[in-house]
Amino acid sequence: MMRIWFYSLISFGVLYASPISAPLLSVEGNHASIEAAEAREGMSGFIVRHFDGVHSSIIANAHVEQTNPSDHRTLLRLDPFDGLHQKALPGGSWSAHPSDEAVLAYDYTRALLIAPNEESYDSVAKSISGIEWIHPDLYATYLSYEGHPTPLVKDFHAFCTANSIGLLYIQDAQTLFTLDCKSFALLEAVPSLQKGETSQTPFFTHIPKIRAAWWGEGSSRLTRYEPYYLEQIALNNSKNQKLYELYQSKFSEQSALLRHFKIKE
Repeated sequence: MMRIWFYSLISFGVLYASPISAPLLSVEGNHASIEAAEAREGMSGFIVRHFDGVHSSIIANAHVEQTNPSDHRTLLRLDPFDGLHQKALPGGSWSAHPSDEAVLAYDYTRALLIAPNEESYDSVAKSISGIEWIHPDLYATYLSYEGHPTPLVKDFHAFCTANSIGLLYIQDAQTLFTLDCKSFALLEAVPSLQKGETSQTPFFTHIPKIRAAWWGEGSSRLTRYEPYYLEQIALNNSKNQKLYELYQSKFSEQSALLRHFKIKE
């Protein structure tokens, strides 16, 4: 019988805190700055414009690119808001201005967990409190509609955006990774240990078979669980020093995974 021992749970208490709200201090092109001590690189959110005391609207997506612990200054990258895909609704072409409000980690109480089997899934889900878990069967159904038995990063983004899911957990044999589900940026990695594990691909789900498209990216079937997700995490966090050091400790210097990083030694 497989068991999981967690040496520690997520120490990132901010992940379960209330959303972080702060006014924009400055705006330059597609970047803005705020002051937020709790902000972490990789967090996603949006920019809100308050037209008056009653009316407001989301005008842009926001993503934390850089933080400064000394003065809590946080640099945000701004992108077009993609949370609503409804052509029948009126839109706008607003640009962010100082005094607009940044809201980060708005939906971090809702999460999707990718695990190799049911026992692993149950153990992780029961070990973390304060989270509304979105069952992987729903995600598998979405992938079947898209024809992607191999989930792509853009599939995570689209599914989590449509369902207001903020966090993505990916479990491998030694580590529980916590990522922002929309940006795929790594927020935390916590050691864990699994024994006697058997892996289900592309992840644990009760859906017997995910439909595959005839061709295109994501249409091939995933054959190995752990290598694929470790590669996707590395590719999308290639400048993360802590992740690079973690992979160095797990793999040899000749590992292809280490080649995905852009770290200056």
